[in-house]
Amino acid sequence: MLRTEINPDRQPLNKLQSQRLAALSELSVKEIAGLSVAEISEKFRWRIDPELLLFRRLCGRVVKQDPDTGAEYPVPFATVHVEDTDCNFLGFFPKASPWSWLFPTFCRREEIATVTTDACGRFCVYIPRWEIDWILRFRRERFCFPDIFIKPSIRDLLAELQTPDVIRPPQPQPDPIPLLKDGGLTLQRAEQLVGAATARKLAALEASATFGSTTLQQQQLLASSGFSQPLPPPLPTKLRELRHSDQANQAMDKMRLNIAAQLKLDAQRLEGLDFDRYVGPFRRCVDFVIPEWTPIFDVPDITFRVTQDVDGDGDEEVIYAESFFDVRWNSGSLPDVKLVASQIALAGVACDAPPVACQDVASITSVGLMPVVNPASPTDPYHDAVSGYGRRPNRPHPSGALVDPLPNPLAEVPYAGTLQLYGCNQVQGASFYRLRYRFNNGAAIPFTGLSWPLYRLVGGVSQIFWQSADTAGWYPVLPATENWSPANLLLNWPTRSYQNGLYTVEVELGNASKEVIGSATPINFRVDNSAPTAQFTQLRWRVEGGIWSEPIELICPVIQRPIIAGQPANLEFEVSYLATASHLRSVSLSGGGCGSGSPILSSALSTAQHWHSDPADNSVTNVATFSLPGNAAQGAYSFSLFASSRAFNPAGGDGGFEADWNYDPLEIYVIPRLPVAVVNV
Repeated sequence: MLRTEINPDRQPLNKLQSQRLAALSELSVKEIAGLSVAEISEKFRWRIDPELLLFRRLCGRVVKQDPDTGAEYPVPFATVHVEDTDCNFLGFFPKASPWSWLFPTFCRREEIATVTTDACGRFCVYIPRWEIDWILRFRRERFCFPDIFIKPSIRDLLAELQTPDVIRPPQPQPDPIPLLKDGGLTLQRAEQLVGAATARKLAALEASATFGSTTLQQQQLLASSGFSQPLPPPLPTKLRELRHSDQANQAMDKMRLNIAAQLKLDAQRLEGLDFDRYVGPFRRCVDFVIPEWTPIFDVPDITFRVTQDVDGDGDEEVIYAESFFDVRWNSGSLPDVKLVASQIALAGVACDAPPVACQDVASITSVGLMPVVNPASPTDPYHDAVSGYGRRPNRPHPSGALVDPLPNPLAEVPYAGTLQLYGCNQVQGASFYRLRYRFNNGAAIPFTGLSWPLYRLVGGVSQIFWQSADTAGWYPVLPATENWSPANLLLNWPTRSYQNGLYTVEVELGNASKEVIGSATPINFRVDNSAPTAQFTQLRWRVEGGIWSEPIELICPVIQRPIIAGQPANLEFEVSYLATASHLRSVSLSGGGCGSGSPILSSALSTAQHWHSDPADNSVTNVATFSLPGNAAQGAYSFSLFASSRAFNPAGGDGGFEADWNYDPLEIYVIPRLPVAVVNV
């Protein structure tokens, strides 16, 4: 990744840095002002703690988020401005809220470094040790400050779902919170806390996890911001009405004066107060009673501002700003920072492109990061160029169990989502290329209407080129020496806009007149973006060991639990379900409850779990029995089905690349639920 042009220890200190270092050492501001760390180390070697002059590496990534799908795309070759910041805030601590908000009233910023993101939007900077020490000391010396200056992560929001049933020794990263073990009730609560898309993604990661597999994806998702967009503060109604009235400016002046009078502050301290400009929410301090409005002065932080030339005029526009408290400062390792750019940012479609060895012959060599060129036998193939299936991910389990001893047979796994096709078009005499497809062995049709951005850095200036085809599907061949990124990308194919089925794809090369001068061997790709169908088909119940009831209504079912010998009876539930898919991966059924107790599977495990045993095993019809002890509280219970397709996307973000594609990914799934009420009669 790209670094700053000046080594960190050769960068002259700015005014804020000089003040902070002087406060932590025996040196004066006058002695060190304008010097670099290297110069200070040499000049004051025996008058300053050498640890203060060390640096800590802070890395991060700039991404752009798709507002519909939540997918994140890299923002390449943007400029990250790292700034030393001291700010005054007006803290807002509404009594009925678990969160607090900050309104900046005055800030001073001094740039300490700039760095350019790489093709994947990644960057790293070095922060002086004394800067971090100053921030930590400021927070430690004040009650509650270590709490209220931390933006909540998804892990923080889900913390209340944790139960202390199992006591474990401290771990650097706790296990991800189980969301699929109780009939979907925890998942439903998680959806309310972090949103349906995030909760379902966590549930999918949980469902695809196996013993000993990495939790990196879960940990990264849990560590990301709990609020993808700032949550507006619940300002008093009168305040909201005044700031949007015809006399908003005069009303704002009066509000500043009133708040300053309440807090016994000089009104000039609040001159920069703007209720449309807020930071938060943050954790709220629960150890002390805090006034609803509280001034907080001289808060140190390292903040970020990101710019990018989005309109091609040579000047960079701000794509990320108003950054406060993005870094979780601690004395241990610093977690990576994720900066979500605004929608005006120019984002790439992929990064970390696979290597392509061009031998003056047209070819498709990879789909995403996975090769379509197979290794020599007996090594397992990656892709079947005839059937169009991937062969390594989501393999069948002959036993039908979710866990099956290795080795498993080769898979027949279709592709889903947006596919990047990489290959070679660098052939002598080729000025243009196109990709044509045959759908289910039909006529050959060129891909048209598909365009994607390519990026490069020339002389420190980011350049963008939109790869676009003419009406006949011809794209220009860009010389490899021009260093566009991602390299060797032939097509960015959004398969969700195409029918499910078999696509035979071939590359054609054209000369300057777009006459065909060569082509590649066609390769088949089986595409399936369809979701499974999963549903509950019947529910019956009985007193333990008794006679089953007639099937009861599946919409808001209510079970009247009898009282026997003064005690609620033990119950059994018979749950029938169906799951089917064009390419079924697995199905699992669970039960849970909100009270003291949960339905426990009493029939064989195979009645509640199934993994496809062979490629033709695409439908499951089963009946599972659950028991509920009489001492379980009356109230709400639930059953949940998790049914998934075995289709996958080999872009690499799910760990497939690291596993050499021998893994069990989840791309498409459904989670229907059946709530059941139990009342004593």
